Amino acid sequence: MKIYLIRHGEPDYHQVTEAKYKGFGRDLARLTETGIAQAKANTGHSIFDEIELVLSSPYTRAMQTTLEMVRFQNISVIVELLLHEWLPDKTGTKLASAEQVPSAYLDYLNGTNESPLQCESKEEVYERVSQVFDAYKSKGYECIACVTHAAVIRLFTGLEDIDFCGIYEFNY
Repeated sequence: MKIYLIRHGEPDYHQVTEAKYKGFGRDLARLTETGIAQAKANTGHSIFDEIELVLSSPYTRAMQTTLEMVRFQNISVIVELLLHEWLPDKTGTKLASAEQVPSAYLDYLNGTNESPLQCESKEEVYERVSQVFDAYKSKGYECIACVTHAAVIRLFTGLEDIDFCGIYEFNY
């Protein structure tokens, strides 16, 4: 199955920061005006001539990106819970500030367990997202797009630099 992985547009964390949202609340951040323009720039992309379905991460920035890209397309969209970003705190209770994330991210990158947060490992992210891909492959889809996050795209493509609204093709 061919999959186009698309990173969400540039997020705007000002509103959630001002509201003092923590943990999963930060995932409610919307796109910046630049992020909206990035998503709109993909609307005429040739992938829409071949994809059968668009899957979206449930995070606001991914769903807003999906909305802007498919607004004038005749294509189905499904929000898939398991396409979300890497979790710096699997418990959802320990992450109190954005400043804690860098040490958890180093744990993620290095496969260590030195952060006080219980972060999701690369293996866990890969397994979680593979469950989604397996489900759609077993349903007979030949070409889909997934609006998701940089950490997910890096795992499946091996690329390091993942641009906002970048489109990355791979065979699953």
